[in-house]
Amino acid sequence: MDEVQETGIPWLTDPQRDFLAHLSVLTIQPQLAESWSYDRASDALGAIAEDGEITLRADHENVYVLICGRVIVHCERDWLEWMTPRWAASRSN
Repeated sequence: MDEVQETGIPWLTDPQRDFLAHLSVLTIQPQLAESWSYDRASDALGAIAEDGEITLRADHENVYVLICGRVIVHCERDWLEWMTPRWAASRSN
């Protein structure tokens, strides 16, 4: 991760942040020892975020979600911009 932005990503929209959170839950949920519901995994990640253990980082082409310093979600900026409205539209149906 060359020249990774360390202080937040101002260009991210709220829907993009929500989509990254969704992707984080989908990534973590199947890895849990117990069978956790989506909501329970989401709540657990919310608690971790409140403790400051979830960060977003970016370089010129990529966005990363890190939990406790480990990359959990990686996506290209172009894909994130393309996919977010499609994901948001699917949620409203």
